[in-house]
Amino acid sequence: MPFQKFYLLRHGQTEWNVARRLQGRLDSELTQIGQAQALRQAEIMCPVLAKNPNLSILSSPQGRALTTAKIATNAQEFKIMTDPRLREISAGSWDGCYLADIEESHASLFNQARNPFELMFLAPDGEGASAVQTRCEDFLNQQSAPAMLVTHGATLCVLRGILRGLSFDDTLDLGHEQGCVYVIENGKETILR
Repeated sequence: MPFQKFYLLRHGQTEWNVARRLQGRLDSELTQIGQAQALRQAEIMCPVLAKNPNLSILSSPQGRALTTAKIATNAQEFKIMTDPRLREISAGSWDGCYLADIEESHASLFNQARNPFELMFLAPDGEGASAVQTRCEDFLNQQSAPAMLVTHGATLCVLRGILRGLSFDDTLDLGHEQGCVYVIENGKETILR
């Protein structure tokens, strides 16, 4: 099924990103760098929003994404709607854990993961890949117009993988930069920095 054109943003750097803690369904504040990254996204999105004043703006309801959405859109002018399907994957009891602690307590899973995002999908009591893919597909299939989406690292990769027609394995290898905008239309991705 063809999808609409999407502008996808990952939230700016947070205190827990710096501390190497999994956030999952928990939250931490944007750092000064994270706020600057959201301001960079605002610069990128400004001409897009000027040309498309009716562009839907949808964000995860989690604080770090919603704060990024407000900064990236100069919120006084645009209505931001939240959708729980854009929230970050839950890593279950690992939400809030330091990566070093997970490496110590679950070495085999830690060593199996290519990156912290894949590790979240491997969490023994977490949400899991199938559930995240299902909610992301459900969300995308319900979008009938182009939109700006503000989300999180792992969820961002899943959304991009679906929009680009990638296998889940290839999705896990996607980058997940902060401070840029991923534009996907007709399965083609462009990164605006």
